[in-house]
Amino acid sequence: MISVFRTAAATLVLISTAGASHAAIEDDGKRMIQRMTQSVDFIVKRSKARADREARFRKLFQENFDVRTIGRWVLGRPWRTATAAQKAAYLEVFQTYIVKTYTVQLSGYGGDQLQLVGTEKDGRGVAVITHIKDKSSRNRPIVIRWRLRKRNSRLMVRDVVIDGISMSLNQRREFAAVYAREGNIDGLIATIRRKIVELDKK
Repeated sequence: MISVFRTAAATLVLISTAGASHAAIEDDGKRMIQRMTQSVDFIVKRSKARADREARFRKLFQENFDVRTIGRWVLGRPWRTATAAQKAAYLEVFQTYIVKTYTVQLSGYGGDQLQLVGTEKDGRGVAVITHIKDKSSRNRPIVIRWRLRKRNSRLMVRDVVIDGISMSLNQRREFAAVYAREGNIDGLIATIRRKIVELDKK
């Protein structure tokens, strides 16, 4: 009987510890997303030159997004057979493409009100839920779900889901289509480089 009580007590301790640990991750996640959104607001409002906005967003992206993990997942199966040089070249253009894409999109950001709604468990990580409400519109808010995982003891963004649409999955499908057309990873890299040139003209 004593052993039964000991086992039950140990189980309760494990449950309470896990709950406390996840609560701490949720708090860290909320603080991280709040800092990021404040930084984006600063970039848009204070950085007038496009080159400056791009440099600041690149720094924000590198510090808060798990670039290698996202890039590897987006590429999918071709990653397994790519050489070390191809992987390095791909990750470089992938990061630049994402940074330039969002720099262009940020140009139209009007400082809409972002509200942190809450968090939820997301596998081994946490999802932070935010709403964006256009101050000049009565439309329903845009729901953004930031999926965070720990890497080297700190939380990093693995995916951003906007109104139910995964940005990583969208990118994976886009690159898969290009890869299928080009037939190899070098062709994909060349296509991404051309897209980067096009973004610089916008």
